[in-house]
Amino acid sequence: MEDRGGLLVLWWVPGSRLTPADVLGSYEAIRELSDGYLVPLVAHLQGLVGITAHARSLLLEGSLTSRVALVGTGPVDQVITGFLEQALTESRYFTSVSDAVAWARCSRPS
Repeated sequence: MEDRGGLLVLWWVPGSRLTPADVLGSYEAIRELSDGYLVPLVAHLQGLVGITAHARSLLLEGSLTSRVALVGTGPVDQVITGFLEQALTESRYFTSVSDAVAWARCSRPS
């Protein structure tokens, strides 16, 4: 994960299945990089093979960011995004990185 001037960017390892350890590790990185502020996040899902039920629950309960733009390229990415539609944090799925970044940085709800 990296901070790009008030925008956090996260890349999940292609071919991995998200576990609670992955989610908790990303939360720790968010806390460290955001210094307690709610900042937007762009999360790259490309190449994930799935997500465990417990990891999905953790993602639904988290509210460490102002909004999350999820970038993907395939059906698994869309399914993972579908699980997150009920999350506390506003999220949206994109296939374009530039569209995801623009939406994440926008402070107005859409």
